[in-house]
Amino acid sequence: MKNTNKTKTFGKVLLLSFLILLALTGTAAAKEWTVGSTGADFQTLPEAITAASDGDSILIRAGTYETAANISIGKTLTIEGENKENVILDLGGYTIIPKKENFVIRNVTIANGSNGINLQTNAANALIENCIFDGLTHKDGIKLAKDGAVFKNNIVRNMDGFTNAIHVTAADVQLIGNTISGLSGSGNAARIICLENATNALIEGNTITNNAGEAIRIWRVDSENVVITKNTISGNTQKGIYIYNAGENNVVYLNDIYNNKGANVASYGTLPESFSFNSPTNVELSYGGKSWTGKAGNYWGDDYDGVDTNGNGIGSTQKSILDKYADLYPLTDSISAYGIGAGGPVDPVDPVDPVDPVDPTQPGKTGNSISMTANILSAVSVSFSIDSLDFGDLAAGQTSAPKELEITNSGGVDVRVTAEVTSSSDDLYKRGLWIDNAFWPNYEKVVGQGTTEISEVVLKVPTDYASTGNVDGTLIMWVEAC
Repeated sequence: MKNTNKTKTFGKVLLLSFLILLALTGTAAAKEWTVGSTGADFQTLPEAITAASDGDSILIRAGTYETAANISIGKTLTIEGENKENVILDLGGYTIIPKKENFVIRNVTIANGSNGINLQTNAANALIENCIFDGLTHKDGIKLAKDGAVFKNNIVRNMDGFTNAIHVTAADVQLIGNTISGLSGSGNAARIICLENATNALIEGNTITNNAGEAIRIWRVDSENVVITKNTISGNTQKGIYIYNAGENNVVYLNDIYNNKGANVASYGTLPESFSFNSPTNVELSYGGKSWTGKAGNYWGDDYDGVDTNGNGIGSTQKSILDKYADLYPLTDSISAYGIGAGGPVDPVDPVDPVDPVDPTQPGKTGNSISMTANILSAVSVSFSIDSLDFGDLAAGQTSAPKELEITNSGGVDVRVTAEVTSSSDDLYKRGLWIDNAFWPNYEKVVGQGTTEISEVVLKVPTDYASTGNVDGTLIMWVEAC
């Protein structure tokens, strides 16, 4: 019995040692290869790619590297230049073609290519960062055709004759912080960024200016849940944002969209029911010495002639868009003039500068005393007829009966009511709650002073919803003075 126990203990120790050995072996396998004219592992990038294994990195030293064929990369590699200005991959009319997931390329200039990057096969979750794309010639200059691609802090320049400078045809693609300026596309239908059936795309912080073509096209019904924010879209010869038979639930906010000669916003075909030009949730803003929390729209330059009556940088009248949508909170200045934070749960009253009172004891003045009284109503006083919603028994793909919600305004001003499904709520409500035939982030209702309005709330259970049983969520109805 004693010997048996020892044998079992030895077996456990042996297994543990074997697992540690495997972990150490895997860590040691990753290697950095160098490419350079002298003193490096290889003189050309294709040679280094051939020698490398999954998980390896390739460092390219300063120099110009020419190729006479496509650079096909069927491995998970990180390719990085010492400096994007001095490391030049002259493709000579060919293309870099990643074919495996988690590919990374950064800090290089990709010049004279057909496509600069053409993501193919299994090249999901690629990262293309801090590069310069110079003089690409293909009609689809940069093809982001695989899910999860991130195209970040790049410069795209000296391109002409293209149909799509950047063509996005996959889900969950992000274009962040890029500069795309001075490009010249082929004809009036040329697009700088084309989102074609591109679900959940994020277009944030880009400069898209002075190009010949459309700045951003949102195209086809599967281009839905797109977020376009904090971009400068100006001086382009065609549309700023072109909604072309696009899908639902796209949001455009906190952008500069002005001076685009083919219209700042235009459309073709069927307009989606839910398309918002305001932030979906509250953001923290500061402007002109005032800080506040609320929703925000976009800056439209001369295309918006409203005024800012209280100096907080938000126009006092809405901007109509395509006779179907509206920017309810248009900015009166470029977004660079605002401090932008993460957002908050409440909309505080806009601060009012104090007024110095008149001193009635000043010498040389006389007058009579007049008593005054006034009944001051609460500026915002709103009540709701219900405090819970029960949508009953539903199955995937079904829609509930409408639930009536009475909104009574007993305050002293007209109010605007919006909705928010909390982040802690189940995905069922985030994806399926509609109010007055609008997806909840796009719901807006103005309730006049002393009146009652009715909104109808329905739950549309997504067809792919798999959970069963009671599902809880929280709906917040936000109220602010108009």
